[in-house]
Amino acid sequence: MTTVTANQTAATVTTGFAARLSAFVEAAGMLSVAAVMALCINAML
Repeated sequence: MTTVTANQTAATVTTGFAARLSAFVEAAGMLSVAAVMALCINAML
């Protein structure tokens, strides 16, 4: 395994991890926004 291959593999793993992490953060953000909206609607009712 050459250094180039190792670097490419590491970059791919890092990119995949970052994509998964950002998707998770995005989902958590949407959930928190929905929760805040539900609280506001409940407060108005």
